Amino acid sequence: MHDGSCWTSNSPHAVEVISTEEGVAALEKDWNRLSACAESPNVFMTYSWFSVWLRRLMSDDGRGRLQPHMLLIKQNEVVVGIVPLVRRIASRPGFHLRKLGFPTYHSDYNDLVLGNDVLALTRAAMDYLRCSARDWDLIDLTELRDDGSRIAAMEAAAADAGLQHRLFPETDECPYMPIDLPWSETWEKRNLNFAQRAFRGIEARAGEGFHVRAVDHPEKETGLLERIVTVEAQKRIGGRILAPFIGRYTAEFQSLFATLGPQGLITMLLMEKNEELVAYLILFRCGKKLWDYQTGYDRAYSVLSPGTALICGAIDYGFNHGCDEFDFLRGMDEYKFRWTSSFHRNRRMILWNSRFVSKLYAALYLRYRVPVLQEDRSSG
Repeated sequence: MHDGSCWTSNSPHAVEVISTEEGVAALEKDWNRLSACAESPNVFMTYSWFSVWLRRLMSDDGRGRLQPHMLLIKQNEVVVGIVPLVRRIASRPGFHLRKLGFPTYHSDYNDLVLGNDVLALTRAAMDYLRCSARDWDLIDLTELRDDGSRIAAMEAAAADAGLQHRLFPETDECPYMPIDLPWSETWEKRNLNFAQRAFRGIEARAGEGFHVRAVDHPEKETGLLERIVTVEAQKRIGGRILAPFIGRYTAEFQSLFATLGPQGLITMLLMEKNEELVAYLILFRCGKKLWDYQTGYDRAYSVLSPGTALICGAIDYGFNHGCDEFDFLRGMDEYKFRWTSSFHRNRRMILWNSRFVSKLYAALYLRYRVPVLQEDRSSG
C-alpha cells in the first residue's frame, strides 16, 4: 500500500500519497469501513464509485496524464481518513498545468475527506498539501457538499495552512423535498395534484399489465442493465436525442450494480407493462437520504407521465424505508421545481500555493475562467 511519499505533521496524523491503481485497490477494506460509519453517508465517496471511474478515466486518458493522488491519513498506523483526489496534467504549447481534484463530473456531491473527525482530518490534509506544493500547481475542488460545517472546516484549515483559496457557489442547484408522509398524504399536503393524476393514471391501467416495483438488488436481475440502456436511448430534450450516459458506461454501471447493490446503496424503481420496461429510476440510498440519480422512459408511453409517477412511488418507498429527504440532485431542470422550491447549493474551492506558476494559473482562472483549466466533462 505504501506507494507514495509519507509525511508527518505536528499533529497525531501521518499523511501518505497513493498514486497507483494497485495502491487504491489495497484500500478497499479500510475504505469500506470508513464509508460504513460515515456521519453523512455519500455514495460518491465510496470505494466502489471512485475505483470504477478511476479505471475508466485512466483508460480513456491513455497517456499517463491522469493518476490517483489520494491522501491516506493515519493515526497510530490505523487508516482514519481518505482524501479521494486525482492528479491531471493539462498540456498545450507553452502551457503545462498539474491540477489536483476529484475524479469525475458524474458525482453530484463531493466531500474533501472521508472519516469521522472531519475538522482534524481536513487540517491534516491541508497541511500536507502546503508541504507538497512542489507537486501541484492548482487544486480545483468541485461540487463540494455544503452541510454547514464541512465548508467552514475547509476554509479554516486552508487559512491555517497558509494556502490561498477562493470559494464560489456552483451554478447548478440540487432541489430536494422532505419525506415526512406516505405518498397518499404527501400529494395533498404539498399540492402536487399533477403528480397524483399521473400516479392514479398508472394505477387505473393495472388491468393492462402496468405496475411499479422496487429492485433493491439490481445485481441479481438478469438483463436489467440492457433493458435500461434500450429505454435510455430514447431520451430527448427539446426534440433532440440525448447522448447516452448509462449506455456509454455500461461496464461501469454493471460494476456499480454488482458492488453497491449488496451494500444497500442503490435501488431501482421500474415501471413495466407486463414484461416490457416502460420507465426506470435509479436511486442512491445515503443514510436517510434518497438521491434521484438517473431516470428515463419509453417515449411511446409519454402521455402517461411515467417519470412523474415513478417519483411518487419513490417518495412512498422512501417513507416506508425510513428516509427523510428526496433529493433530485444537481440540475435546474424545470420539472424539478414543480415539486419543490427548496434546494441545496454546492460550493467550489480553488486553492493555490506561493509558487509563481501557481499564482499565475490561479489569477488566470479567477479572472477569465480559462477553459483549458477544466477537464472535459460528459453530461450525465
